[in-house]
Amino acid sequence: MFYETITFEKEDNVCTLTLNRPERLNAMNNKMFEEIKDALDGIKDDAEIRAVIITGAGRAFSSGGDFSFDQSQAGKEIDLSQKKLVLKLINLNKPLIAAVNGLALGAGMNLALNCDLVYASDKAEFGTFFIKRAITPEMSSTLLLPYIVGIHKAKELIFFGDRFSAHEAKNIGLINDVFPDDIFMSKVKELAKRLAKGPTLAIGLAKEAIHSLLMDQIVKALDNEAECLFKAFKSEDFTESLLSFMEKREPKFKGI
Repeated sequence: MFYETITFEKEDNVCTLTLNRPERLNAMNNKMFEEIKDALDGIKDDAEIRAVIITGAGRAFSSGGDFSFDQSQAGKEIDLSQKKLVLKLINLNKPLIAAVNGLALGAGMNLALNCDLVYASDKAEFGTFFIKRAITPEMSSTLLLPYIVGIHKAKELIFFGDRFSAHEAKNIGLINDVFPDDIFMSKVKELAKRLAKGPTLAIGLAKEAIHSLLMDQIVKALDNEAECLFKAFKSEDFTESLLSFMEKREPKFKGI
């Protein structure tokens, strides 16, 4: 199937799904969310696919949400699309690896966190970044981050929104491992092939059992995040963040 914002490749029972808007650092718009969801539906029903890799084209995994549209008009549509995507990622009955090849900010980092395993190039950088735009985290990250790194570290990552290296991400337990950039994808594909040769039914059932304990909390987190995000979209600080971004200057936030 032809997609505009992603590519889809199958090899040795492994599917590689690549975010493909390199000119926008793979920023995710509603079209990309819809195409990823459609691809995941096909992957779920394809018996030849036994493991999945999600990565990015060019020098970024994903720089986050696409701010080239009017968020005040598209916010609800984007939120619903993100919620459906999170649920499809966690309900996929096959092992899913995020191969973070470069920059992973905001929704880009959250996409990786909703995968089963996360590996990064030593050139990759992470960041929650939402606070830099005067908005709040989404894609169940308000549950996942405290769960993975602890509540105080999660607050630090969210409140400051600074970038951090792949090695720091590994040190705080956010990702599984870091590989040198020149061998990065070959290492990830090696791991994916190993999973594909394994008892993927049992792996899928184990994934289901793990997520069943979290499902109610994930859905609640998604709903709470949406409510907070809509409030943030209405703030003067959010408007100032967009103006300062377009005018290429530091924002002057008022806390309102």
